[in-house]
Amino acid sequence: MRLARWLRLLGADVITDSSLTGAELLKIARADNRILVTRDKRLRTAADVFFIEGNAIRSQLREAVRRFRLDPRVIALTRCSRCNHLLTSVARELVSRRVPPYVFASHDRFAECERCGRIYWSETHPERIHAMLDSIAF
Repeated sequence: MRLARWLRLLGADVITDSSLTGAELLKIARADNRILVTRDKRLRTAADVFFIEGNAIRSQLREAVRRFRLDPRVIALTRCSRCNHLLTSVARELVSRRVPPYVFASHDRFAECERCGRIYWSETHPERIHAMLDSIAF
């Protein structure tokens, strides 16, 4: 689950559902023409499965970014980290009652997930994400 959230933060289109078995996820991935990223050893031989070898999140991210040729500097922070939906810019006035007052006072640009309603703004998260990316040798 942690890898899925990081991949979303990097802008990748990722679905995950911990209530489904590996076989069920593979069936969905095949129906949607997606690649399944997993650590389930029972699925590692399927051609449309990308088996993650590493245990640490940094090595997992390195594997996924290399395999899928993601350019995190271009597509990062374009998807909701919670539900995977694309983010859209939202007028500052529309979020005044949906974010803490200090956030509203100190930020001009906001993005919203139209599916789950989560509001995003630039603060320390992008800095931490870029620091994490800088620490990984892609």
